[in-house]
Amino acid sequence: MSLRDRVLVIGSGGMAFEYLKVLKSLGKFAVVVGRGGQNIDQLKASFPDYEYHSGGLEKYLKGDFDLPEFAINCVNVEFLGETSCQLLTYGIKYLLVEKPGDLTELGLSKVRDLAHSNGAKVVIAYNRRAYSSIRQLIKESEKDGGITSVHFEFTEWAHTFGPDTHSALALKNWVLSNSSHVIDTVFYLIGDPKNLSSSVLGLNEIEWHPAGSVFIGSGVSAKNIPFSYHANWNAPGRWAIEVMTDRRRFYLKPMEKLSEQQLGSIAITDIPLTDTLDIDFKPGLYHQTEDFLNLDLQNLQSIQDQLTAMAHYKEIAGY
Repeated sequence: MSLRDRVLVIGSGGMAFEYLKVLKSLGKFAVVVGRGGQNIDQLKASFPDYEYHSGGLEKYLKGDFDLPEFAINCVNVEFLGETSCQLLTYGIKYLLVEKPGDLTELGLSKVRDLAHSNGAKVVIAYNRRAYSSIRQLIKESEKDGGITSVHFEFTEWAHTFGPDTHSALALKNWVLSNSSHVIDTVFYLIGDPKNLSSSVLGLNEIEWHPAGSVFIGSGVSAKNIPFSYHANWNAPGRWAIEVMTDRRRFYLKPMEKLSEQQLGSIAITDIPLTDTLDIDFKPGLYHQTEDFLNLDLQNLQSIQDQLTAMAHYKEIAGY
């Protein structure tokens, strides 16, 4: 088996399980490295044909192993940047990192610079870009002459998160850790903001996210497409995107589904999707992973683009 048919997966939690499902379907051999033996044993029970190493990445890298060219970094968010730097230092050439890559611009810069000096490619795993609904939306909006404006919501269910579910660092930066999925999808569709006006209210209303609880703003993208957003983490709501063209308004609510409203009508109807892969696997993950392994990276977020986006995320979040 060639090194290109082997994929190093760092992390042994829920996302590792989802990636292993995809890799198995793609006919790839996975080398899984995790810290805890219990998680490794659980993965081994589900995917017995793969290779497993417990005790952490540093221990594995010091071993006498031939490293694959491709790696997927899906460790806990607070360790993403450090883990990516370790992998790049030891010669990984193609790296897919779970979002947001790192929680700081300094951390992302270190990954970017190390990738550049080692001739490696690093991309960020925003799997919602690869949803069947998003892929179909792009096709439908092009039929109408293109997107003319966007409104989105990234409301989080604050009552379901806390120290029992995530680390304090991840929670303090929850817009980066989680909500950036929605924001990234919007800017993927319309381009990065060329101007952005943001307001954050609700300072200290959520104990684990003191920066704020209500986020409102608007702007215009580099493609001259206006956008607005409103998220209230103390109120009911959900992640949602509305996309307007001259003929239709499209609803991604939930984001896995696509509905349309025709000009001159109040009726909202579902648009059929070819979404078998989003049902059989974690939505978007199959196409994202396949594109990464085929080095078809045009629809994936580069590490440099993520550095640019980080400034926008922080402004929206009030960090």
